[in-house]
Amino acid sequence: MERSLRGRRSLPLRIWHWLDVIAIFGLLGTGFLRKTVMGWRTMAGAITSGLEEAGTTVAPEVARKIAVEIRTPMWDLHYVFGFLLAGLLALRLVVAVLPGRSSVLPDLQRELARPDRSWHHVLVKAGYVVFYALTAYMVASGVLMYFKGALGLSKDLVGALKSAHELLLYFFGAFVVLHVVGVFVAELRGSPGLVSDMIHGGDHAPAARAPAAQAPGAPPSP
Repeated sequence: MERSLRGRRSLPLRIWHWLDVIAIFGLLGTGFLRKTVMGWRTMAGAITSGLEEAGTTVAPEVARKIAVEIRTPMWDLHYVFGFLLAGLLALRLVVAVLPGRSSVLPDLQRELARPDRSWHHVLVKAGYVVFYALTAYMVASGVLMYFKGALGLSKDLVGALKSAHELLLYFFGAFVVLHVVGVFVAELRGSPGLVSDMIHGGDHAPAARAPAAQAPGAPPSP
C-alpha cells in the first residue's frame, strides 16, 4: 500500500512554506509580466501608437523611457520578492544543518535505501532536490545582477547570468503547476488532508485504511 505523504507540520515550517509560496508567485507574476504585456518594447509600442492616434508623435527613446518608468514600481516588487526568497532559502539551509533536522538530499538517500521504497516518494524528494538547487542559482544570479555595479561585473557575465535566470523562470512556472497537480492527486488518492496539514499543522493522524484482501501465502502489505 502506498505510504501517506501526510505528517506533522510545525508552525515555523508552515509559515516558511506559505512565505515561500508568496515569494515564488510574486516572482513568477512580475517576471512573466516583464516578459509579456509589461515588456518595455510592448509598452513603448503602445505609447507610440496611442500618441499617434491622438495626433502626437514621440521619439522612440522617449517612449522607451516612459515605458521603463511606468513598470519600475512593478519591477521593484520583483526585487522585494527576490530578497524574500533569498532570506527563506538561507533560513532553510541553516535549519538543514542543525542537529536532528532533515534536509532534502539525505531524505532522498534514505528513501532510496528503504526496502519498501515508494517511487512516488522518491520522485517527490528528487523533485525537491532539483528545486532547491535551481532556487539557489536563481537567488545567487539575481543578487549578483542586482549588485552588478558595486561588484564590477562584466557585461558578458551579466548577460549570461540573465539568460539562464530568465530561462529558469519557465522551470519554476512548470514546477508550480506540477506541484499543485501533485498535491491535488495526493489528496484524491493516498494522502487526503495534505493541504489541511500544511494549514493547521496536521494534529490528526491520517485515517487508517482497511487492508486489501491478499492471495494465500502472499507477504503482508507494507
